[in-house]
Amino acid sequence: MNKELLGIIFLPAGVISMCMAALWQMYVMITESYTLNRFKDKQLVWVVAALFFSFSLAVYWFCPNARKKGILFVLLGGGGAVMYVLARIWLPFGK
Repeated sequence: MNKELLGIIFLPAGVISMCMAALWQMYVMITESYTLNRFKDKQLVWVVAALFFSFSLAVYWFCPNARKKGILFVLLGGGGAVMYVLARIWLPFGK
């Protein structure tokens, strides 16, 4: 396979993979946020602030059950980003 053909395949595959990573992240947030009720009121303020400013990292830090699910998020998001970047490099956009 030549690079142009791989680029044509990787471009939509990368976008779809990153979208699936975002959907997976929303699923993890919805299903794992119940574990936050173990924090006291003053601690919860800092947890919520961390969740607001650093969504992905805070979910996997404060919700221990979500850490295993983070592997799929990294694979989908990172793999999708790599495919998208490779497609942009390999395809002759505006050259």
